Amino acid sequence: MQEMALFRRFSRTFRENPSLAKMLVVFTVSGGSLMAYAEAKSENEMNIVNPTETDSKKKRVVVLGTGWAGTSFLKNLKNSSYDVQVISPRNYFAFTPLLPSVTCGTVEPRSIVEPIRNIVRKKNVAVHYWEAECFKIDAENKKVYCRSNLTSNPNEKEEIVVDFDYLVIAMGARPNTFNIPGVAENCHFLKEIEDAQKIRRTIIDCFERASLPNLSEEEREKILHFVVVGGGPTGVEFAAELHDYVNEDLVKLYPKVKDAVKITLLEATDHILNMFDKRITAFAEEKFQRDGIDVKTGAMVVKVSDKEISTKELKNGGSVSTMPYGMVVWSTGIGTRPVIMDFMKQIGQANRRVLATDEWLRVEGCDSIYALGDCATINQRKVMVAAQQGSYLADCFNRMEECEKNPEGPLRFRGEGRATGSAPSGTSILDNLLLWEGSKQLPSFLEIGFPLATVHNGSGILYMQGEFSFMRQNRQLHAFSKV
Repeated sequence: MQEMALFRRFSRTFRENPSLAKMLVVFTVSGGSLMAYAEAKSENEMNIVNPTETDSKKKRVVVLGTGWAGTSFLKNLKNSSYDVQVISPRNYFAFTPLLPSVTCGTVEPRSIVEPIRNIVRKKNVAVHYWEAECFKIDAENKKVYCRSNLTSNPNEKEEIVVDFDYLVIAMGARPNTFNIPGVAENCHFLKEIEDAQKIRRTIIDCFERASLPNLSEEEREKILHFVVVGGGPTGVEFAAELHDYVNEDLVKLYPKVKDAVKITLLEATDHILNMFDKRITAFAEEKFQRDGIDVKTGAMVVKVSDKEISTKELKNGGSVSTMPYGMVVWSTGIGTRPVIMDFMKQIGQANRRVLATDEWLRVEGCDSIYALGDCATINQRKVMVAAQQGSYLADCFNRMEECEKNPEGPLRFRGEGRATGSAPSGTSILDNLLLWEGSKQLPSFLEIGFPLATVHNGSGILYMQGEFSFMRQNRQLHAFSKV
């Protein structure tokens, strides 16, 4: 009550004296300007390492990938005793949860990316970035073989061989097609910025084609039938974004064809979003039913041609049906990249889908190679977990010198830190460091739960990470402590 009375007193003072209110605005703007100037000046005066300078005495850390795990590792690496080489065909970090919004113009691509060179130039660590794609990892000789993608002629692509002392594999994964005929040739994926831009162009092309004269209603309905395969978070988010895009924007531009639009969501299991709380699943299914989005569960895709998609009805004795479409978006999970599959064969993990790592993110059988994110095993393969993995491993490397002073190693903790034990004898310096960091950090991402779960009724996303701060809050927001 005292606070409210004080607030009313200040408000009355400013209402009675407009000049004071104007002065407050001036001081606020001036203060913000001074803070911005000070921040910009401090950044310009920052001791930025020249990326062309190399030190042969430094241990070389090669990072493959600029996704969530790789970028988090780079942002949190502070020890200047390493020569860091970053190799990725993508010279930026993308905030992938907002890719469905890019497909429909809710968010522009430039709003969800940060150049990787902008990240590394601010660090007091020697970091070199190469825009190239790794196609082979030689664990025995500690080399990675890469190929530049900056030329359109495949015969002129320059190969780069990079030696490493430590290798951090954070290459992510590729869309999983399950080897279903026609998927790779006829479907759109939603994994990269380029995928989202391509989908956006295709949506507009479908509406333009349907608006052409001399087309029958059946042909228009076929062209404007959008099929989304996969009832996971990405597929559901895209279907909802597409519905909003069509009903709020495109119907105004193409009023003659608005009644021909249809959105179908195919899911092989019994429910969409089945990895989340049942309340979220029920809400999403009810919302889609109200919005007119046709959700077909128990429908497994068996073939995709250039005009039709064939599904096997698991609930009706396995009968196969076909439906025409104008565009198919495939979002059914992730698969292993070819370079990772080749590497797994070298180290005796050929029968796995992802790299097997120990609890300190080290690839089994390779003491100096670490794997993070979607290309490695972890309880929850999500972007939040990948970011925490990168931060955790960076802390390990940051504390390397501290471990050199304590070669016997600190105590080892397991679980939630209740059980303790001595570090095994004969462990390396980095092993001892990982024992210490693992005891503090590992439980935090093994038991990760999303503090804010959002359901698309207009959709909301809240996440804070480094320089990124995104919040979209539209019509409906549901919060759960853990999902």
